[in-house]
Amino acid sequence: MLFVIVGLLIAGWLVYQVRTLLLLLVLSVFFCYLIAPVVHLFEQPLYIGRREIKLPRSVAIALVYVLIGVSLFVLVRWLGGRLSEQFTELTRNIPGYVKAASDAANNVVNGANSWMRHLKLPQQWRDYVTDRTKDSVGALGSQLETFIPVLLGYLKYLPWLILVPVLSFFLLRDAESFEHTVVNFVSSERLRRRIHWLLRDVSRTMAAYTRAQVIACGEIGLLVTLGLGIIGAPYSGVVGTIAGLLEFIPLIGPLIAACIAVGLAMTVSFKSAMIVALFLIVLRIAQDYVIYPRIVGHGIHMHPLIVIIAILAGAEIAGLVGVFLAIPVVGLIIVIYNHYLAHRGLENLRAVGVPGQSEGEPDVELSPTSPGA
Repeated sequence: MLFVIVGLLIAGWLVYQVRTLLLLLVLSVFFCYLIAPVVHLFEQPLYIGRREIKLPRSVAIALVYVLIGVSLFVLVRWLGGRLSEQFTELTRNIPGYVKAASDAANNVVNGANSWMRHLKLPQQWRDYVTDRTKDSVGALGSQLETFIPVLLGYLKYLPWLILVPVLSFFLLRDAESFEHTVVNFVSSERLRRRIHWLLRDVSRTMAAYTRAQVIACGEIGLLVTLGLGIIGAPYSGVVGTIAGLLEFIPLIGPLIAACIAVGLAMTVSFKSAMIVALFLIVLRIAQDYVIYPRIVGHGIHMHPLIVIIAILAGAEIAGLVGVFLAIPVVGLIIVIYNHYLAHRGLENLRAVGVPGQSEGEPDVELSPTSPGA
């Protein structure tokens, strides 16, 4: 037992040390699931006369990459100029926004001091409230001023734009051989069928989650850009792009995007900020309870409480990476547990001698998520 505990601790330490590499692999797997339907479409055979023409998987993946590259080029040429102008203007105005926030905070502090003097509160109480408010404003100003340098610090991950497609190419090309290798490790035919069903359901779950998240990112980015543009909020294109990218991070991403949108709207007027906040609240309710459930379809089914607990636990364990991976990991655990229950139930049926499940007769084991299971 002691050796098992020590082995688990060592494995956990190794996983923590290579967490950046694991994130790269996870992103590559997500990219595989994202482009897999298009690759499958390109692999469909064409019949010219009586001759069948079918592209090899490597060629199909390469064509999908070319299609993605052309689409991104057109999109950047179409939107890049406007987004670049807004981002440059936002960078130039950040010091002014910091000063405006500081002036507003000083006005609040002065008003609070007058109110506390009117209530005849002790001097040390007034000094404490004033000092804490000034410290908070100073910290906020420092964070805003370093926001752009922090973003620039993430440029070291730019090589991932090449590494992720390269790794995804090999993962997607050799997916079937990987599955056969894993299944063939088991000698029992019955367990091989069960592992085949498990891997298929794991793949289905990951695919549903990945595609739902990507569709949600695009949809949120478009709606936020259009909504803020109609409202007249500043930097609608930049904020919409940020909201779309952060939508991939459950719970925390939309909250950060909302804080950015409301904070920038506050530079226009308090009324504009309230309208933006109301718009984002309505959009969030529609997204979480109407749009997203229809997008995800029969993918990952989890109670909202489990989602919140999983995200909080992921944040405590591995920070932003944990938040990113919390929902798919819990979804995979649920799939594995369902297969364990199904396998144990079938073994119990065989143990009591259910007709048609003898060793000499072939049995068909259904996936727990398949129709008729």
